[in-house]
Amino acid sequence: MKPIDRLFCKSVREMSPYSPIEPPDQIARRLNLPEEQVIKLDANENPFGTAPEVLEALRNGRYYHIYPDPAQVHLRQAIAGYADCSPDMVVAGTGADELIDIACRLLLETGEKVISFAPTFSYYGHVVALNKGRFCSYPRESDFSISLEKARQIDLTGVKLVILCSPNNPTGNLLEEAVLDYFLDQDVVVLVDEAYYEFSQSSFLDKVKNRDNLLILRTFSKCFALAGLRVGYGIMSATLASGFMRIKPPFSVNVAAEIALETCLSNLPHFQKQVADIQQIRDWTQKELSGFQQLRVWPSQSNFILCQVLDIPAVTIYEKLQQKGILVRYFATDLLQSFIRISVGTQSQMAVFLDHLRQLIH
Repeated sequence: MKPIDRLFCKSVREMSPYSPIEPPDQIARRLNLPEEQVIKLDANENPFGTAPEVLEALRNGRYYHIYPDPAQVHLRQAIAGYADCSPDMVVAGTGADELIDIACRLLLETGEKVISFAPTFSYYGHVVALNKGRFCSYPRESDFSISLEKARQIDLTGVKLVILCSPNNPTGNLLEEAVLDYFLDQDVVVLVDEAYYEFSQSSFLDKVKNRDNLLILRTFSKCFALAGLRVGYGIMSATLASGFMRIKPPFSVNVAAEIALETCLSNLPHFQKQVADIQQIRDWTQKELSGFQQLRVWPSQSNFILCQVLDIPAVTIYEKLQQKGILVRYFATDLLQSFIRISVGTQSQMAVFLDHLRQLIH
């Protein structure tokens, strides 16, 4: 028999795999370190862990043997109450990643274009390729902003979807409202990824009620510490939401994730306190990092910090920190090969990270 991969579709054969993030136990085994020594600052997760109230609610869950509600009635009501919108404007999914995929499946015919601005979240291009679309990436400015003047010059022929991220991952800066408004005035759907909304408290949600072509995505992975349970949501016009509900997998949000989500929304002060702590730790860490002559630190409105490494290969810093059990994100791309991204951990984790960084650099 001939090699089975010759039957893979062309777009899959040609695409690079999405760069994975390892869980702590695998990292510890690979590095031959105790798991408790691993400091994971590479995936923008909540460093304080799952809330005790969520763990208790999961222990008491009753319906794990029953399929979840495919219409998401209670789930959509709970999210709508938090987001201050109508339930018919909400669709939940297995993380925001699934909702990006559903948007592409809903909108794209083979060869139609999706545009975004690099550097940004690398999964966008991956999922567009999986859906037989063409991902067209345009460069950001030197400060990682998007130029409205240059955006106006882009040929939108064949473009169905524009994907923007605010705060942008991995750069941490906010989307310019004038850029968003320009694309909303065009005959395209605009997806704004607000995965880090709770840290920035900046949102374009108020525009959804007057813009049928705006789709806001958020997640419970970051602020609410449910990354392992995979639950995100989109807020959009009722027309878009109806299209999403028509084609989404019927049971995409599992019962445990639904219980956890609703428990989080019933305990908002717990997470608001954690967000305030993370913002304080982020600002302190940025100030400390700014004291390194070998680093250029970019301001962040999120729970991570992007640093450009000067005079030393960034991959060297990444690898040497990893040997100590400290995981930061390194991007082996032309645009970001001199950068590392550091998720904000607890105060003690960041102190350990900074101590090791000083030893490596000096």
